[in-house]
Amino acid sequence: MKNVGFAPLVLVVVFLASGCTTGLLYTHTFQPLTLDMHRTPVAQAEKEGNIKMISFPRFGGEYRLVAWDSAAIGDVAKKQGMQEVYYADVETFSILSIWNEYTIHVYGK
Repeated sequence: MKNVGFAPLVLVVVFLASGCTTGLLYTHTFQPLTLDMHRTPVAQAEKEGNIKMISFPRFGGEYRLVAWDSAAIGDVAKKQGMQEVYYADVETFSILSIWNEYTIHVYGK
């Protein structure tokens, strides 16, 4: 019966470290960049490109966002040779809400 007091502690740690939702310690999620899928074709994307951005705190409490290369979806599509963009997803990776990494995945043909 000694382990009964340990079970709530394990549940709290699992909840705080949860990556399936927004956890306090760790988060890793994929979501659609937009929810308006009205004219999105139901087809397998032939090409994929991505945009990476990182945000981290600066002195004074404000966050700094750093992106590699261009952060425009049209520029990514052009570099990948896409003629048409179907949709985009955003991948979020966060540790302690201090290190935040965002990757925009662009799909099209």
